[in-house]
Amino acid sequence: MTGSTENAVCLFDRGTAGQTTKPRDIVIERLRVTLFSEAIGETNSIHLRRDAARAAGYPDVVAPPTFGTVIDMAALQDTARDGDPDIHQLIKADFRFLLHGEEKYTYHGPIFAGDTVTHQSTVLGFSQATGGRIEIAHLQTSIAHPERGLLVDSRRALIHNLKGLASR
Repeated sequence: MTGSTENAVCLFDRGTAGQTTKPRDIVIERLRVTLFSEAIGETNSIHLRRDAARAAGYPDVVAPPTFGTVIDMAALQDTARDGDPDIHQLIKADFRFLLHGEEKYTYHGPIFAGDTVTHQSTVLGFSQATGGRIEIAHLQTSIAHPERGLLVDSRRALIHNLKGLASR
């Protein structure tokens, strides 16, 4: 995932390719799952009520698939509290020029209230596009459970719009 950077402006720290953030253990709280489910308009009772989830054979309320974003935010908050660099700081993302690119989630197993999951991000690499006018950071985030393994794998692209920077 490297493109030619000769004569191109680069803002991302390309030396971070292959690096990972510090793993973060996140406790999945039932109230947080329920409130998130209500906020997105979820109507399936396994996401809202413990008794319904148990009746369906689950140990507790089941987080909806998009709950991974809540786990991402919790990991960012924990990282900031601990003073560790988050994935954006690691790659030196410049929010003045940052765009959100493609994002893809692969779900391997459910997340339940009461779980403690581990969140970690990896810098897969970097590329250039449109004749060097944009640079792309390719990132991967995993959410895993100690017994059930990988539950969610996400891949995303962050883009620096470099148009106009070459003349600076």
